[in-house]
Amino acid sequence: MSSFARPSSRLPVWLLLAGILLVALNLRPVITAVGPVLPVIGDDAGLGSSALGVLAAVPIVAFAVVSPLVHPLARRFGVERTVLVSLLVLALGTLLRSAPGPATNLWIGTALVGATVAVGNVLLPVVVKKDFPLRVPATTAWYVATQSVFAAIASGVAVPLAAVGGWELALGVWAAPVALALAVWLPRLRASGRARTSAPVPAAHPTAEGAPTAERAPTAEGAPTTERASTADPAGSGDRSGPGAAPAPRARRDSVYRHRLAWLVAAYMGLQSTVFYTLLNWLPSVEQDLGVDAVTAGWHLFAFQAVAIVGNLAVPALMRVGGDQRVATTVVPGLVIVAMAGVWLAPGLLWVWIVLIGLGTGSAFVVALSLVGLRAADPATASQLSAMSQALGYGLAAAGLVLAGVLRDVTGPGATVLLVVGVVAVAQVLVGLRVGRARTLHV
Repeated sequence: MSSFARPSSRLPVWLLLAGILLVALNLRPVITAVGPVLPVIGDDAGLGSSALGVLAAVPIVAFAVVSPLVHPLARRFGVERTVLVSLLVLALGTLLRSAPGPATNLWIGTALVGATVAVGNVLLPVVVKKDFPLRVPATTAWYVATQSVFAAIASGVAVPLAAVGGWELALGVWAAPVALALAVWLPRLRASGRARTSAPVPAAHPTAEGAPTAERAPTAEGAPTTERASTADPAGSGDRSGPGAAPAPRARRDSVYRHRLAWLVAAYMGLQSTVFYTLLNWLPSVEQDLGVDAVTAGWHLFAFQAVAIVGNLAVPALMRVGGDQRVATTVVPGLVIVAMAGVWLAPGLLWVWIVLIGLGTGSAFVVALSLVGLRAADPATASQLSAMSQALGYGLAAAGLVLAGVLRDVTGPGATVLLVVGVVAVAQVLVGLRVGRARTLHV
């Protein structure tokens, strides 16, 4: 049986959901805890501003490099086992990053953290598709909200923890929740082992009446539109089995990279990632250029991530407006466009724009992840689509961070970076108009 198609798990629903939420919890604090103590790390490790900038970019680059490798690993070893190993390595990388010793510990640990977070980023949408196929947007919203809560907490407590035990404590403490996630995830591994010994079933999810059906998003006319890859019988000649007939060749899975819909999903993921990570890294600096003190700018960053939780939880309702997801895919980047214009035209209302930024970026992340599950016809396609969208998406985000830094060097202090963010958000609206149409991809 394919590792992506298994019978309904015998595990209770609460345990399935708890596993998803606990894995999600560990994917953001290890990243967001770094920014507030970055100057302290630089002073202690003897790193200049350029080196610190590279250090901050290492996880994003790791996301882009590792994401394409996750799908083959999950097919080879299974989703549950791959996630388990990634959690173990995440704990190791988190502790190594904070361990006393040479500076290589910091760099290698940071790379391991980025690589393992990439595994979770790719496979969590797949797990959601497998466990809650009829509740993809709502389940995605809850796990992204969990990420946002702990991302904000990590940013808020980093400096106080560093005052007690140095930056090492501020970063190393986040190995503790990984242990809890491992404990809750282990029953899945045993359940998946039992499932592999049972009889194969079609790669479909059961309806409320128990009849297996493949999930499809309806078109405006109510009929599903599916992009399907070529099979072993491309001419559609039907069943060729029979006495004396040659065995049918084994169907080969197509690549999502050959399908326009997959590129649209990846583009939407990349554009929203570029907006988020550019604001996460540069918004405090831009605010200080506009006369906001550093402490207030830091609280604005905390508020930006905290308000995102509201967007995380509210956007599933928005995704049900209309016959498809075009309202959601265009409205949420529209909030960012309004916020960027507001910072330029009315900087005195900065708190208003911070709220809009949080709502827009928090909602956009849920929309982007939900599109992976909604546009994929089955978990195997979802795994390929998730890997592709996150590899290209984070690659685009990393390039955006570099270009933002270059632009700032060229233009000097000011809000020019936010103008570029607004342009990226406009592109996100345009892509959203196309990727929001109800279609599914099967490869």
